Amino acid sequence: MIKHLRLRYRQLKHRKSSPFGRAILTHGGTSSNSSDADGTLSAAQAGMTLMSGGQSALDAVIHAVSLLEDDPRFNAGTGSQRRADKQTIQMDASCMSSDGQFGATACVENVKNPIKIAQGVLLHSTHILIAGDGARLFAQTHNIPTQDSSNTAENDSHQHCPTPACDTVGAVAFDGAIFAAALSSGGLANASIGRIGDVPLPGCGLYCGPLGTIACTGDGEFIALKILAREVYGWLGQPMSAKDAVNKALALFDDSVDIGLIVLTKNDFASRSRNGMAWSQLTAHENSSHEHGDGIT
Repeated sequence: MIKHLRLRYRQLKHRKSSPFGRAILTHGGTSSNSSDADGTLSAAQAGMTLMSGGQSALDAVIHAVSLLEDDPRFNAGTGSQRRADKQTIQMDASCMSSDGQFGATACVENVKNPIKIAQGVLLHSTHILIAGDGARLFAQTHNIPTQDSSNTAENDSHQHCPTPACDTVGAVAFDGAIFAAALSSGGLANASIGRIGDVPLPGCGLYCGPLGTIACTGDGEFIALKILAREVYGWLGQPMSAKDAVNKALALFDDSVDIGLIVLTKNDFASRSRNGMAWSQLTAHENSSHEHGDGIT
């Protein structure tokens, strides 16, 4: 209780000094169909509604990502990819806030919303990452909803991802005081059972700090080896604009590597993907807001 009261005090203390009173960006994964930006916009609107009601940026991104997990058009949760055996579905998720909290899960099966387990790890565990059967046991112990059957039915009927690299939905937000990010991935199509990508690794798929927040999507091995999100965050302190940061990030990789990012600071944001991406953003100043649902970046 004391921890939450202190967090709320910091939110109220600093909210008026930020150009963005509140802001949220969502994406449906690199190479996701730009016509599906209605899904990312709905998720952004839901997250913004929570922040407008006084909830935190962390609450907003987790809720937004859970909605993207429920949308079978995206490779996360319900729409996850199958592994090399053409049957197994294993999912990764993570969440982080700029006040130093982090939680993740990896290779979890038969779960509707992996991001809820990542949230549970952040809130209730001394660990930062719990994987596989241990993640399901953790969820059951903490009354986090799971399901008993895999997501194969939805996966069979909705294959909107044009390439196997279409993975990792994400959201970043700022509530006036705290930055937060959340990711969820259905994995790389035909990947080895047990393969873990960048999503649950701190500083790789996502990162938050006082300067802003970053969420990555794309070829996970390449993202992880560059510790990409933390690298991009470092550039923001030079200072570098969000647009220049995403452009520089893509330039780190060969054109054949599918990479996408969303970046948010207190007064700036940017989104870009090598091969297009469904994405949306909402920003709220004192008495105005702006929406963007263009899925081509």
